[in-house]
Order: sequence, then structure tokens, then C-alpha cells
Amino acid sequence: MLQNIHDKAKGWVAYAIVGFIAIPFTLFGISSYLGGSDSLVAAVVNGEEIPAQQVQNSVLQQRQRLSQMFGGKLPPGFNDAIIKEQALEQIVNATLLRQEATAGGYRASNQEVYDAISEIPAFQKDGVFDTATYERVLNSQRRNKSNFELDIRNSISYQQFSRGVGDAAFLPLAEVSRYQKLRNQTRSVETYTFKKSDFISEIKISGDEVKTHYDLNASSYKTDEKLKLSYVLLKQDDLAKTVEVNDDLLRTYYDENAARYIDPEQRKVAHILVKINEKDGVEAEKNAQAKAQTIYDQLKSGAKTFEDLASNSSDDTIASKNSGEIGLIVQGDMGPLFEKVAFSLNKGDYSTVVQAEAGFEIIKVLDVIDSKQKIFDTVKADIEKTYRRNEAEKLFLDNSDKLQTLAFENESSLDEAADSVGLKVETSDWITRTTAPVVAKGNLLSSPKLIQIAFSEDVLKFGKNSELIEIDNETVAVVRLQEHKLPEQKSLADVSDEIKISLTDQKIRKLLIEKGEAALKSIQASGDWSAVESVGGSVANVEKIEGLKRSDNKLSPLVIAKLFSMAKPQDGKKSFSNAILPEGDYVLLGLNDVKDGDTVLDRALQANFTKTIGSRERAAMLKALRESAEVTLFPENIQ
Repeated sequence: MLQNIHDKAKGWVAYAIVGFIAIPFTLFGISSYLGGSDSLVAAVVNGEEIPAQQVQNSVLQQRQRLSQMFGGKLPPGFNDAIIKEQALEQIVNATLLRQEATAGGYRASNQEVYDAISEIPAFQKDGVFDTATYERVLNSQRRNKSNFELDIRNSISYQQFSRGVGDAAFLPLAEVSRYQKLRNQTRSVETYTFKKSDFISEIKISGDEVKTHYDLNASSYKTDEKLKLSYVLLKQDDLAKTVEVNDDLLRTYYDENAARYIDPEQRKVAHILVKINEKDGVEAEKNAQAKAQTIYDQLKSGAKTFEDLASNSSDDTIASKNSGEIGLIVQGDMGPLFEKVAFSLNKGDYSTVVQAEAGFEIIKVLDVIDSKQKIFDTVKADIEKTYRRNEAEKLFLDNSDKLQTLAFENESSLDEAADSVGLKVETSDWITRTTAPVVAKGNLLSSPKLIQIAFSEDVLKFGKNSELIEIDNETVAVVRLQEHKLPEQKSLADVSDEIKISLTDQKIRKLLIEKGEAALKSIQASGDWSAVESVGGSVANVEKIEGLKRSDNKLSPLVIAKLFSMAKPQDGKKSFSNAILPEGDYVLLGLNDVKDGDTVLDRALQANFTKTIGSRERAAMLKALRESAEVTLFPENIQ
């Protein structure tokens, strides 16, 4: 059905395609793309079942992402239960939104679906959509074309629905003005910080305290369950190196694909640009067009030359230094509106006033260099690379089928599967449920899917070979268990230093809160920073900042948020409050003065505020959907 897709679909789809493809993965789960299913359900949403496997995929991805961000451990406040709860809630909400979009009649057109799929890099060859590549990729993933295209259609429809709700946000100018006044507000502030590093010497942890903590929390000090895997890894890049080539084969490929090896037509162009000035408000576009028309009238009448006007009247300050000349361009270098005009003019001609991507333009073609066929010898290296890749794709698909079939038929060993594709059985490092070694892209151990399958019942409990695991579009693997270690109790000696650090942190946080609260109470009563002296502080360390903005990075975001939430001082008296930073430092806050921001309409700020209100509209709609929906959760089915 997709053979009618045009080869060079352009436009907004190119920017939105990542979002389009992400939605099916959220709504339907990775397992639906790679095959396989699970009879267990994690939730039922208005009668629609959500497979537990789908939520488990999301849990694994979030868990691994957090672990990599925080040095192999989950961040404070996160555990498996919280991650599972969040993943389940996200998928339930996505399902509700999809259901509402369907009920509302949102449906993407065939052309939108075609454009979206044609822009997916995995389905392209030499930068353009290729039907054979598209079919091979889907076949390798055991995906049905009709179902995949339906998923894309649903994704686009969902995006249309979501944008429709957000675009319904309306803001009177009075509200925008009020928002600007608050957003651009500045504050005169003072801060004093009780730092952990200044009081660390006061903290002592005894051996008895360490042992008592260990005895009470022994279950928290165990090694992770881990395993080693035997695996066979098949990479398309490796297969490409084995493809035999010679000049006859390459010349035949060149002749059959001559249209791909053409230097495109080039045009040397110059332009006069009039940008749309947002400060002109609703008249901005009209004013810009009128200015551009005045310039064109001068050009047409002969009052001034194109070069004079491009040098002195154009808003393109870089091109104006060279009489408006941009240089040589080919199709795809500029926006489609600009190119439509530039490639329709004859050499020496200039256009009327046209509206393009950057504003209103007058475009002139200075020279035209015709397209020409590239000589075989000059593109031989590229042809060989492409030929090897094409042949490797075929080998990759064939060998993937062999690997999957023989791994299934000989589930007690990977030897026959490895022999069938000319590979060796490799051994992994230790892997846990939450983390895998940090490795290069394409390596087996970097895949969340791998971790999920490695700890599945078939592999871990029954010792079977795994199903075929897709690492990326050009890498697949099968694995089996080689060695398994259950969690083991760590000795007190092994974790003593870790416990001391934890207990020290707890004690110093408590100490700083005690000092900070005592100082805050005294300061609020007296209105004088000298109260910090009574708890070991120094007035000399009070920091003063004039004209603090919400967007400043002079203080931590948490402190700035707290300072801008404090009430405006009355009768010339300072306001005082506090903030406790994530690392434990205790910050006393003093607010001296508040100045409202400029209320002259800022179009960019207005757009940002409208976007924020649109997000609130979507959140409110989701809340209403959730309250009226029939949702039953089965978190116990999520591993």
C-alpha cells in the first residue's frame, strides 16, 4: 500500500515524527512491535485490557535510565514500587487519551500517515523512503504492515486531539499583562546558609551506632541478584564486511541506479529580506509586507538596483555585506517556500514580493549550474558501501531467521544456532535487574529488552534459549543463562563505611535544622540577622542580591522558587523564611523589596504563557477523564 508514498515528503512531519513513533510504544508496548504477548493484564481501562508486559517494558526503561543517571543506583526517594506505579499511571492515562481521541472522531488522513512513515530514517535508503527497506524492517520485527500503519494513524490522531485541547486555551490581554508583571518581577533578597561542610567536624559516629543500624536494617545490605549470560550477537555491520565485491558488480549496480549518482542542479541566489517584527503586534505581518512592497517598487521603477537595496534595506545582515548574495544552493538547503520561488526563476530574474520561511522576500537568481551525471570512478567507494549494505541487509534478515529458528529448536544450547550463522557463543559480564554495564551503542547489554528477557521465567527458571532480541534495526541476539547468583547478605565490615556516611548525613541534617530553626525564630522576632551568631554563624556571611530575577542562576532553583513565593514585605519590614537544599544545607531567606516587571506586551512571553495554560487544559481534561472512567488496576501482575 505504501508504494505510492512520494520519495521526498517534507514539512512539519519531519519535526514531529519522533513523537509519532513514541506514542505507539507508549500505547501498545514494545512487545507488540517485536512479537510475543502476555496473558496477564496490568489494568483494565473502560473495558480495554492493558497487558502487564507493556507496563513491564516501561518499568525497565525508566529503571535503567534512572540508574545510568545516578551512577548505577536509583536516586533517593525512588524504588521499584514507585517506578511501577508511575509507569502504570502513565500508560493508563495515555490509554484514556487515545480512547477519547477515537470517540471524538479524530482521524489522520492517508497522506499524513504516508508522509509520517516516509520520514522515518529506518525506512529510508540514501535519505529517501524505500519500500523494500520498509518491508524488510517490519518483517524482521514480525510486524504486520496494516497494523503498523494503523498504529501510526492512531498516533497522529492522538497528537491532533492533544493539540486541539491545548489550542483551546484563551488568555485576555489583561491576564497576559498581569502574568508579565509577575514573570518579570525582581526582588531584593538576603540569604544565609548553614553548610554541612562547616559543621561536619561536630559529628561523631561510634562503632556501636554502626552495628545497631546494621542489625536493624540488615535486609537493606544485600548484594543484587545477578547473572551471566551466554549469547550470540548478530550485527549487520559485521555481515557487510563479508560481502564479496568486484568492479563488474559495482558497475552493474551503478548502471541500474544511475539516477542516484547525479550532481543536483545548483543555483546561486541573492535575496532582500524583510523580517516580521513581533513588536508590531497584530500589525506585524502587514507592516513587513508593506515595507517589502516599497522596496520592490523602488527596484521595479529603476530608482535603485537590487544590489543597493540588498546592501542597505535587507534584514539579512550577513548577506547584505555581499549585496544580498547567499551563495549556491540545491533543493533541500532552504525552506520549501523559498525554494519554490528560487527554482522557478530564470538566470538573472528576480521575484515579486513573496512570503517565505524567514519573512517577506525578493529573490534573485544570479546563476544556474545544471545537474550532471557523476563519473563511476568518483563514486565507486560510495557505491561499494551502498552495495555492501544492501547485500548485508538480505544476509541479516536470513541469518536472523536462522538464529531464531535454531535457538528455538535447540533450546538447551546456543551452539547450533551460532554455527548456523558463522558466529561464536560469547559470555557477558554480570547483569542485575536494575543495571547493566555501560557499553557502546549496539552492544547487547545496553538493551532494556535484554534485561527483561534475561530475568524472564523461560531463561532464568527453565534454562531455555531466549526469543530473538532486537537491540536495534541492525543488531539482534539470542541469550541463555550461564550463571545465576541470588542476593547475599553483606558483612558488617563490607558496609561499615557506607553506614557511617549515612548516619553522619542523618545527624548533620538534624543538627542544621535545629540551628536553622532556632536562628529563624530569633530573626523573625527581631528582624535582625545577628541572631545567627547565637548558633555559631556569622553575620559577615549574609549574602545580598539586588534585582533577583526568576530566571537567574545566582541561587539554586529551589531557593529562588521559595523567595518568589514569599509575601511582599509590609511597612518597610523584611520578610524571613527558609529552604532546605537536597544536599542538606539549611538556607535562611530574607526578602527586602519587590518590584513589578514591565507590562509592555511581549509576544514570546505571551506564547509561552498560552502554552502553559494549554498544558493545564490538557491536565484538567485528563483528570476529568480519569474521574469518569472505569479503571481497575492489577499492579501485582507487574514484575
